[in-house]
Amino acid sequence: MDDSKFDKSIREKLDGYEAPGFDPAALASLHHQMAAITVTPWYSTYRTELIVGGTVLLSALLIIWSQWMLTNKSTSNLEAELLTLRKQIENTDQLKNELNYLRATTPDTIRIVEYQEQPSTVYLSLLRKIDRLEMELKTLFDETSRNNEMVLSKLNDKTAPSPFVSSTPSPSYFQQANRVSPRLQDKQSRRAIASEFPSILESPERKLSPKVIKDIQKHYYKGIGIKVGPSLLVSHGSFTPGDNRYNFGGGVLADFIVSPTLSLETGVNHTQRHNKISGSDIAQPVTLPGSDPSLGELKSIDIDSWIFETPFNIKYRYPVSMKTNWILGGGYTAMLYSKQILEYDYLFDTNQSASLNSSILNRSLKIYPGTLNLSLGFSSELKNKKAIETSIYYQHGLGKVGIEQTVPTFIGVRGAYWFTLK
Repeated sequence: MDDSKFDKSIREKLDGYEAPGFDPAALASLHHQMAAITVTPWYSTYRTELIVGGTVLLSALLIIWSQWMLTNKSTSNLEAELLTLRKQIENTDQLKNELNYLRATTPDTIRIVEYQEQPSTVYLSLLRKIDRLEMELKTLFDETSRNNEMVLSKLNDKTAPSPFVSSTPSPSYFQQANRVSPRLQDKQSRRAIASEFPSILESPERKLSPKVIKDIQKHYYKGIGIKVGPSLLVSHGSFTPGDNRYNFGGGVLADFIVSPTLSLETGVNHTQRHNKISGSDIAQPVTLPGSDPSLGELKSIDIDSWIFETPFNIKYRYPVSMKTNWILGGGYTAMLYSKQILEYDYLFDTNQSASLNSSILNRSLKIYPGTLNLSLGFSSELKNKKAIETSIYYQHGLGKVGIEQTVPTFIGVRGAYWFTLK
């Protein structure tokens, strides 16, 4: 038989033949599942390790930086105290020399010049010291005058006048030598006095009370103050439903000081939040956009969110010293979601080690219910009207956020570096 005829005969007999148990739908489903398989990037396997390592590195840098700042500040404070002590010792020595000179000199004529000026609350204590010293000097002068009068009266009674003794004073006697001449000092401006006195009054021997500090700040308060600066925050977020994750963010804040103790803080912070929903937390049936039940049973959902936050906080300052304050704050934070990425992880048949992944990107801008804020912190004023502020804060979500509809709660640490504009 010819080969062509043999092939034709075999083709006619096998035409339309299908193997038993063959399912075209199963083959199409397998092709669909294989087409949906995405290549997992290398860093997704070590994502947790990278986050933990970055957190440890950032925490170490923050600790080293804070220790350096505290050491530098303590050294500056010690130098200022030493300079103040040296000036006080010099003033004390000068007063002792003047007092010894007054005791050794017979008084003849004393001219008292009194200057009166409306004192400021900053140097009232110094004026009291001056008044006390003036009273002591006046008492000493009165006692010396009485003693001189008694001695002169006794000499006049015991000594008879002689015609050979001239009543005119000796040429070697100078009446101007017994006179007390006031020393002229350079007059300082009020601004220089106001900037110098707080450092003297802040010495360990004389620490101002919070009430006195508030009165001083009210005395020099002029209008609304404005401070602007960058901020950095580290938080630990928990989601319902979802798990717990660490988050990082930063932004620019502005602080409007309406009084020495109250201020209004606002600004913009950008934060990337991470959440993972798995196990029994996954609602059934899954109605999230991008989910495909035909790929298999949904194992977990990884959610990455990019958020812009605008806080509105009222802060109360309790003064510890002229340059340090405790800060208690509270307010509200509005949340704007700019982008979200949802990654779905499906089980591949009954094999627990094999899975299928799919993802969806949502770029729609949407405002969700914000959070209620509470914070407790500490601020310290630096040179050139700059300040650093560190606080512990707590944020509680007021509603469901994101397309996954979870309720967030955050607790963390925030730092801000302020520049004074007004």
